[in-house]
Amino acid sequence: MENNVCKILGSNIKRLRNSRKLTQNKLAELLNIEVKSLSLIETGKGFASAKTIENITKVLDISVTDLFSVPNSKDNDRLYSEILKNLKLIKNDTRKLETIEVILKNLI
Repeated sequence: MENNVCKILGSNIKRLRNSRKLTQNKLAELLNIEVKSLSLIETGKGFASAKTIENITKVLDISVTDLFSVPNSKDNDRLYSEILKNLKLIKNDTRKLETIEVILKNLI
């Protein structure tokens, strides 16, 4: 991916939205913006206002740094943090947690 700030922002929003199992419609609703606006932001054809960026960080529980980070440039602390955030999303799903446990045991 080229280092175009609009594309980086859009790609990160889409990745984070998908990791939280949110549709564009739902995220747009939570952000109080039009779905078309979110679509333009996610494709890098538009850019979010400062207020929308602030709202995204609150709704997705992330930092501004997370929104603008270049893919594949994650350090261990950030990777660990993202894993913990994803685990929180499934903490009440025993089947998924058991699957994660099996995977981790095989990695270690």
